[in-house]
Amino acid sequence: MKILVAVDENAYSRYAVRQAARLAANTWADVVMLAIEKNRAYIAEEELDPAHAHPRLRLLSRYRADFLDALGPDVDLYSDRADAPFVRREDKVLEQDLSGRKTFKLHLRDGDPVKAITSEAQAEGCDLVILGCGQHEGGWGRGSDVPGRVADAADCSVFVIREEPATSRVVCCLDHADISQESLELINQWVTIYAAGLEVVGVLKKGELREEVEAKMGEVLDYYLKRDVHALIRVVDEDSLETFIESGRKDDLMALWLKHKSPLQRLFHSKRVNALVNHASSSMLILR
Repeated sequence: MKILVAVDENAYSRYAVRQAARLAANTWADVVMLAIEKNRAYIAEEELDPAHAHPRLRLLSRYRADFLDALGPDVDLYSDRADAPFVRREDKVLEQDLSGRKTFKLHLRDGDPVKAITSEAQAEGCDLVILGCGQHEGGWGRGSDVPGRVADAADCSVFVIREEPATSRVVCCLDHADISQESLELINQWVTIYAAGLEVVGVLKKGELREEVEAKMGEVLDYYLKRDVHALIRVVDEDSLETFIESGRKDDLMALWLKHKSPLQRLFHSKRVNALVNHASSSMLILR
């Protein structure tokens, strides 16, 4: 697995960094941590004295320390050296390589945050983007809808983490049986990390019988039972699914399967994902 952790200067980013470290420790992931500077001409930061380096580079260095601290002393996956230089790549990305047994890099890009994050995820071949979000607003600037726009635009899965309270329940919404092994395992990872309960929600479309939907959930339920994860099954009408997701508790993690051509993709087309992510009270995991 390759994880992109996008950060800004707000407290929710520090929380997201620490949660990303917990996932990395469990999965032995390759990690890229990204900060973005808007509308900025690059200078050769690698030639500056560290005391005069750009604030975003100092921000990345602080989050690097938080990430390694959250891993704990028994996890030896990445380098803990702090003196590796930032170098400017041909694509204007500033990079500090802290790789050890697994890849760990700090990156700084300029420009629009949504474009920077989605471009970075695509360029690095990431499987998951993790970014923090405030409880009462989108964050990433007053009134910003960056988290929702990233969740809508990214080709890979996106986890928008809201600050504490810690997750106590993972709610996974799907309406078909064609679920990837990677997505099932990612849900399992978060259930384990948070010691959370799991609820699998099937979507009842018009003309379907509730029994048919529950039968489709059987394969998913069997997957988790074999891993000693006990899941509850719930069926929600298609017309009320969006309200159901938005009404999630603050300590929920709401997971939504939106792979290309997924039936749910028809319900949550472009811009609705943006609004759903930014307006929800819970953390949101968009699975692709």
